[in-house]
Amino acid sequence: MLNPILEKDIKTKMRGWRTPVLLSIYLLFLGLVLFLFFLANDQLFDTYGYSNFNPRIAVNAYNVIAIFQFALLMLIVPAITATAISGERERQTLDLMLCSDISTWSIILGKLVVSIAHIMLLVFASLPILGMVFLFGGITFGEIMLLFLFYLITALMVASLGIFLSTVFRKNVTAIITTYICLGALALGPVIVFFIWGVFGLRSFNGEITYSIITAFLFPSPGFGFSSFFAGGRSSIFGGIFSEIMNLAERETSFIRYLKPWMINGLFNIIFSGILICLSAWKLNPVKRRKRKAKKVD
Repeated sequence: MLNPILEKDIKTKMRGWRTPVLLSIYLLFLGLVLFLFFLANDQLFDTYGYSNFNPRIAVNAYNVIAIFQFALLMLIVPAITATAISGERERQTLDLMLCSDISTWSIILGKLVVSIAHIMLLVFASLPILGMVFLFGGITFGEIMLLFLFYLITALMVASLGIFLSTVFRKNVTAIITTYICLGALALGPVIVFFIWGVFGLRSFNGEITYSIITAFLFPSPGFGFSSFFAGGRSSIFGGIFSEIMNLAERETSFIRYLKPWMINGLFNIIFSGILICLSAWKLNPVKRRKRKAKKVD
């Protein structure tokens, strides 16, 4: 049988006006970014035929769309998931759920699947825009599918973090702000620690940075996993950093050379998501609170 929380939330979200409006704004924004990118590179309104066309621009456009899509995903998912439980508590409907036959696992998993499905709807709806690079070549369909798989795994981690903090805090605003802070610490914290180590501790490694060292510091960061999908060379700041990571991976001699950044970060996201889901179900379970109160009374 379909999860009742999942069925209720899907019907509620799909029948409302917010989902079509959010989807339209999201696609218009991505389309505008792509249009402005081609316009800035003089690839539109060419009055001299195809002499000024540069196929490299299509690969750069793919990178720009992928980065913007990844950034929007990191910004949208916390806002949707961080209110999953705290919103029910503010509407005074959480106690009704807990008093029913629905288990806390069903509540957490239902909220999680609804949030991920909502985000994946935005991602898959952008396929025509991202697929425009097929007209120029340089990007394969398999690479885009792997990119979407990484989006899905990252969305799972962010959604799990948002739902866990939504069970901890009672207010929507507090849960949302805390989710953004924790997500920023998870994304930028390893990078800051790595740079601090590079300043003070690199001498013990003869000043040489390897792929295994970068992996040891940056594996929790979603940006590290995203470096696997940045196509091309050093056309930008991100391009230089991501390309250098991939070059170090090719020169690595240990077994870790077989693991790409998205695999390492994806494995961390899956394990971290499982822990957060278990903690969310345990935190939401009212039975443990009764046992704790009974022990105090005794």
